[in-house]
Amino acid sequence: MQMRAIPKDHSFLPYFWAISIYLCSRVVVALGLVFSQKYLPIATDVWSAGPSWYHQLLQWDSEWYFKIATEGYRYNGDPTIQQNIVFYPLYPMLARGLTAVSGLTPADALLLVSNVAGMLSIVALFKLVREEFGDQIALTTIALLSFFPASVLLSAGYTEPLELLLIVGFFLVLKQQRYLSAALLAGLAVADRSTGIVLLPVLLWEMWRNRDHKPFLAVLVPCVVLATSGIWLFMIYLWSQFGDPLVFAYGQAAFHRETTFAARLIAALKFEPFTRLILNDWNPWGQDSWFTLLFIVLIAVGWFRLRSSWTLFAMGVLLLPYLTLGGGPAGFVSMGRFNLVSFPLFVVLADLLLRAKWLLAGVIGLLGAALLMNTALFARRIWIG
Repeated sequence: MQMRAIPKDHSFLPYFWAISIYLCSRVVVALGLVFSQKYLPIATDVWSAGPSWYHQLLQWDSEWYFKIATEGYRYNGDPTIQQNIVFYPLYPMLARGLTAVSGLTPADALLLVSNVAGMLSIVALFKLVREEFGDQIALTTIALLSFFPASVLLSAGYTEPLELLLIVGFFLVLKQQRYLSAALLAGLAVADRSTGIVLLPVLLWEMWRNRDHKPFLAVLVPCVVLATSGIWLFMIYLWSQFGDPLVFAYGQAAFHRETTFAARLIAALKFEPFTRLILNDWNPWGQDSWFTLLFIVLIAVGWFRLRSSWTLFAMGVLLLPYLTLGGGPAGFVSMGRFNLVSFPLFVVLADLLLRAKWLLAGVIGLLGAALLMNTALFARRIWIG
């Protein structure tokens, strides 16, 4: 049974509250940056994107995106060395284009793209959820996602903000059965990061379910081509530049202690990652293990409460990193980050917590504290996911 929608306020006031909630979470992020800069040390040889305090939001993968935006893709032919060909092109190319037309520095362009996309994704998500379940669940969903510890990445130089915006946009047009538009957004999403490929089975499922109302076979091929265009266009580029369309996949081994994809997949199918759960520590690695278990529970609950396409999407977002990365040395590390874009999880959690509002306040408080901690650690280039 799906959650019953409640009457909605048709004014712009609910959007104001949604944006205000998100901005409050960004204040927590800003405080984490200030605290980190003032009290936490950082090695002198750590790469820095710029002198301003907000440039601390460009760490880890941001360095790779910065180099793509400034130098383009580089590959020396050795897949055992970490190189930028494993990172998808849409986000750094948008920053590169913004730099060219605006005169912004590449670092500022990366952050502007992320923060604008992050804000727009919150507005779009609020619209999507309120149309389905009403304002109360929509606002609670926004609060849980905004204060989620990994949501620091919605302000950082990462692909998650743009990915979330494209994913939510995909589901908004999918509701209207605008399949070609949905396929285009899916293609852009997979050009941003691998998570976008999960949208293809969701699109095909909705097309099949509504085949009596919309032509299925006539639009099947164009939709599949569009929905996968981000990955195959990237592969064509890599083939033309480096002579191998799969070099981005081979290069992943260098980021996972040279474990092959096949080895990671076999280990995942044997459930080996579950033997390496970290449940006795509340550091970011421990958080990821606990959140993975929570996500599995929420997906199971969502099966009875959400649209089938939403649940299918949440399952895909969880399974993709589990099958491709979880069997490697990382295990469940970064699962909180990977599932940041899995908005159905936050919708289900919002519905459950609204049944005990005193618990909701406590959960958001704990999430906010973890968000502050993760921001401070991230700013000092300490791995959080």
